[in-house]
Amino acid sequence: MATLGIAAALVDTLASRGRRTASDLSAIASERSELAHRLERVARTDELTGLPNRRGWEEELGREIARSKRTAEPLCVALIDLDNFKRFNDARGHLAGDELLRKLAPAWHSHLRESDLLIRYGGEEFALALPDCELADAEVLLQRLRSSVPEGETCSAGVARWNR
Repeated sequence: MATLGIAAALVDTLASRGRRTASDLSAIASERSELAHRLERVARTDELTGLPNRRGWEEELGREIARSKRTAEPLCVALIDLDNFKRFNDARGHLAGDELLRKLAPAWHSHLRESDLLIRYGGEEFALALPDCELADAEVLLQRLRSSVPEGETCSAGVARWNR
């Protein structure tokens, strides 16, 4: 009887460990999945501005081009460059340059539609995809963006309408 009791306790312990292991594996899988999603988000986001980065741009622009072809709606693409950003950094310091870039994203986003895609292309360069936007409207929008650069700084921009 004692042997049967010990065997039952041992089986119960092993079964408990098995349940715990399955539970542990499930928790590990869930944690790995969450980490993979966070890594994917970090890989497509500019840390300083919170805007999508060049990798995000390449993926999103492809989708916007395909949508424009499918719907026959216009698509404008713009490149924007802060003027004399190196001089700004040299005169005020890199922390001030970083702060300017941080302020720039919300300043420009306040002029954009939800469907517009603003990204930090690199350094002081930005790109903008404007779905369902004609060239004349894109030019007006770019003038508004140019007038809302923080710290009294300026930018240059070029825009083109995507040919389907």
